[in-house]
Amino acid sequence: MTRQVYLSSTMEDLGPFRTATAHALTKLGFLVKDSYRASANPPVAQCLQDVADSDIYLGIFAGHYGSCPDGFDGKSITELEYRKAAELKKPCFIFIRDLKVLVGLESDAVKGDFEAAKKINALRGELQQPDSPHTPAFFTDSTDLALKVTQALQKVSAEAEPQRDGLFNKPAPHPGQLHTGLLIVGIRGCDDAAVARLCSALPDWSPAGALYSPEAAQAGDDRLTVDQSLAYARCAALLLSPAGLSRLAENPAGGEALVKMLAARLGHYTLLLEGLPASALPAGWPAPAASFPVGHWLGSGETAIGGELASLVQGFPMAATGNRDVTNPRLVGLAYSVLAMTRAEADVIAAKPDLVRDKLGGDAYTLFAGLAGAGDWASGYGPCRHDWQPFGNGSVRELLAEAVRTINTPRTRTLRDNAALRGNDIRLRYYPFEPDVFGQDAPDWPLLEAMRGRGCLVLVDELSALHPSLCGRGDVFLSDPAVTVATLSGLDPAICSLDTLIRSPQRIAVLVDRFSNKLDPRCELAINNKARMRRWLRQCLPEALAGSEALGANADRLREFSNSVAGAR
Repeated sequence: MTRQVYLSSTMEDLGPFRTATAHALTKLGFLVKDSYRASANPPVAQCLQDVADSDIYLGIFAGHYGSCPDGFDGKSITELEYRKAAELKKPCFIFIRDLKVLVGLESDAVKGDFEAAKKINALRGELQQPDSPHTPAFFTDSTDLALKVTQALQKVSAEAEPQRDGLFNKPAPHPGQLHTGLLIVGIRGCDDAAVARLCSALPDWSPAGALYSPEAAQAGDDRLTVDQSLAYARCAALLLSPAGLSRLAENPAGGEALVKMLAARLGHYTLLLEGLPASALPAGWPAPAASFPVGHWLGSGETAIGGELASLVQGFPMAATGNRDVTNPRLVGLAYSVLAMTRAEADVIAAKPDLVRDKLGGDAYTLFAGLAGAGDWASGYGPCRHDWQPFGNGSVRELLAEAVRTINTPRTRTLRDNAALRGNDIRLRYYPFEPDVFGQDAPDWPLLEAMRGRGCLVLVDELSALHPSLCGRGDVFLSDPAVTVATLSGLDPAICSLDTLIRSPQRIAVLVDRFSNKLDPRCELAINNKARMRRWLRQCLPEALAGSEALGANADRLREFSNSVAGAR
């Protein structure tokens, strides 16, 4: 049966850490008992009963001792929960935050509560004793904690039996589920405490925080961390303070890259302004869906929802269509990219087609000229790669959105869809294809590796694959079985037959093994009309989200994966 973990910690200082831990446990297939988040004073008896009813105890300890109910010898609820788990000999996993990273009021000693400081230091010391029955792990931030929780409990999760509902197994949550309702991104070193406070105050939105440094030395690692958090977030907001804005102004490229990533992944983002007007937004940034002031609330030291925070809670879901997802946990994200020219790139080649011959040779030029023909083919491309219109009316972005709407419509949902999606709806996540980024020596390559590992969709324009700047780019993606991929023949499909494609200079041959030998249903070549594209997307989008474990059409692997999704033993 699925095992239940009791998650214990103080509330005031560890809200984002609890959220990160709960998400990590859910992804591992555990049920999480996270008692009484809505109440500051839960009944002690019920907390202890919940510990007794759970299979595993997980305790997070930092700088606060916690509230001490009457009648329990001055012990806090957090310590009582640990003592109960130890008394019942529950498997205990202990995680202790390094004192060196505590800031401000995260410590009882700094708050001036020296009696509480004495008690938490004694408890921390006891948990670290060599003769302690537990081996604690030390962590710095919420990302570090989630990683160590996953590492510590992975084996326990693998040993767990699937939960049964009568004659049927209850499947685990979808691995791509968007478990963070709102990701709040702040500037590292400026907004750390503010991000943590906002996350603690908005528990109903399952929030999480992420920090970003615009300086080149740290930006790469932070972009990866933020992107991995976005992969599981339903909505995103950028907290902008005067100090944070000043840091971004000193490193404009880093700041612009962050904001464009937020806007691209979710299609929108929201600003949370701490003492700044909306007009302070730097030129060149994508416009936010909305902006909300939070400076007075943060400055007041309040923890309850009121004033500006009440306006945020009321107005945020209506500020953008996508923001309504903030309270909808039944969603999975599908990453996609489009290998196609922009209009500017198309205009260059349309004006100087000999560039194809000069860079790629005569065979490539012959094929390019045949596909392009004599018409105004460049007008089918737009400012962004996903604005490309392969079959006249309707961009790739619009065709994908249409397919997703169809799949998400309950009356069209098939048993196969439900098995693949596990009751979730799809939300698209866009990764712009840039030639310089899709190389293994590029700074953002780790982002793309992570995206590929989660499973993704790549659509390839066969004409653009002959552009000197694009030819051969993305090959490492196209051949990977975790990637759902199709090539589209939008101009003259008669010229680009399947045999021609396989032998062509476009290097489509990297897909031959998947398409011709393995008969991989998630790899398709030479889609030449809108109806066929719609049919293929309708069939393959749920399968793309079934997980990267479904490698190609290998019958044994596919059957094994389908059985695991359906919960069959």
